[in-house]
Amino acid sequence: MKKNLLVSLLFTIGLHSFSQPAVKIFAFEQENLPGTQPAGVKDENGNTVKKAAAKKNYFIFLSLKKSTNVTPVQLFIEGVAYSIRWAVVSRTPVEYTSKNIPNRPVKTTLVPKTRNKVIQITPTEISGSENHDAGIQKQARENDVVVVYKWNKKRYAVALNKIRQLEPVANE
Repeated sequence: MKKNLLVSLLFTIGLHSFSQPAVKIFAFEQENLPGTQPAGVKDENGNTVKKAAAKKNYFIFLSLKKSTNVTPVQLFIEGVAYSIRWAVVSRTPVEYTSKNIPNRPVKTTLVPKTRNKVIQITPTEISGSENHDAGIQKQARENDVVVVYKWNKKRYAVALNKIRQLEPVANE
């Protein structure tokens, strides 16, 4: 009896020390449509100004226990690696207000109210220089969003199969 209790206790402690923390990911994508460029406009050098390409805004959050200290190091969006900036969110819920219809703004909850620590991740630039293990590369190919983070000096990844779409925003 005592031997079984000791073995199960050691197994539980070992399992806890080798498993990664519970991290939940929330990810949203929003088209940012540029305004129209008037025809025949020239810049200061006399070159024709081209219409800006549509861009995307990303709202990516991690939720984890307050006692867990993780450091996000990289982000993959649809298989493309990005360098990141991150910051801890001070209050939840995190909401986004769409003002496409000025008299009727629409609120979307990005992260529900929680007592967990919430980290916002912002992609800064495309980064293809780092080598990744096969597991992370496979996750990046199979999922829309993958966040690579460090915990206890080891690299882990959390993935989200499908990124949610927000209403497009124009002229920003």
